[in-house]
Parts: sequence; C-alpha cells; structure tokens
Amino acid sequence: MANSGKNLLKFVPNFTTIDLETTGRSNKSRDITEVSAVKYRNYKKVDSLSFLIKPENTILPYVVSLTGITDEMVENAPHIDDVIERIVAFIGDDIILGHNVAFDYNLVSEAIEYKRGYGLQNDMVDTLRISRLILQDIENHKLETLCRYFDVERKVGHRALEDCEQTSQVYIALKDRFVMLKEQKQKETKFYERI
Repeated sequence: MANSGKNLLKFVPNFTTIDLETTGRSNKSRDITEVSAVKYRNYKKVDSLSFLIKPENTILPYVVSLTGITDEMVENAPHIDDVIERIVAFIGDDIILGHNVAFDYNLVSEAIEYKRGYGLQNDMVDTLRISRLILQDIENHKLETLCRYFDVERKVGHRALEDCEQTSQVYIALKDRFVMLKEQKQKETKFYERI
C-alpha cells in the first residue's frame, strides 16, 4: 500500500507518535497485536491511547520473546476493526511521527481503509530518516541505540506505548542536536567571513 501523506523532513512541535507490534507473520493489519499513539503539543506529551489487539494469527515465538506479548494476553482483546476508528480519531489531522514510520503508518492506513474505503491522508515524520542525516558518529540508527546515545530511558523495548514515548524523546533530542549544529555552522561561517 502506498503512503497517502508526505514523508516530511522537518521538526514540528505538534504531532502524534504511533507504534505497533505484530505477530511477525505478515505486514498486514490483521496481524497487529498492539497499537499505541501519543499526542504532543509544543513538544510536550498531552495525551495517549493504547490497545492490545486480537490478531487473526498466532504470534511467532521469537516475537513473543521480543515483545513479551503472548497469544493468551490478546485472546480477549478487541479486533483492530473494533478500535481503528478511535485510533484514527485520536490522531486527527496531526503529522504522524514514528521510527521507521512507514511500517506503522501503512498498517493503520490499511486497517482504516477496510472501514471507510480510503486510508490515512496525514503527513509523517520518520526519526530513522532524520537520525541518518544528522548523526554521523553512531554505530546504527535503531531506536534502542538512539535511546542510549541521547540518554533516553528505555526500561521496556518493543512495546507500543513505551516505544512511542521513546521515539518522541529521541525526536526532541534530534531537534536539539540539529539546532546546535546549525548554530555552530553559523558561527563558523561568520568567523571565515571576518578573515
């Protein structure tokens, strides 16, 4: 499924961060096991929403060990069709933030398209893409690595709500780093202009 919104390369103070976990069996919305969204205004968290989701398929063992989400945990959870309208209403017209955001964006878009006939129209911002452009002194650009790099607390990984919050904090740290690098470049330019 193609993205409907634009993949923006910018820092915005108001956004909603999304993250999903899946069974590991496909890149389809029927395999979502957890979905979370966290809303930010002026770079401050103002609201959040999170659901465990009952998928159509069982969760692969390696995914259980990665996320801690088991088939038993989602057995009585709602199906994605039961909650997707609430998730999309929560996101509203916000720019959607995520780490490797196209994966999560496409799953949410596919799920809502089943309900209303068309997918998401929101623009998105990808912290993975920004990190690759700004950070040259880092071993890789995984969320876990970025959390260590920026000293963002990561008690839990590969759970949707926690990953939303960590991604948001990394985004803010990337913004601060960008501002610092920009100011540094401006000072260097002024220095050379005086020579």
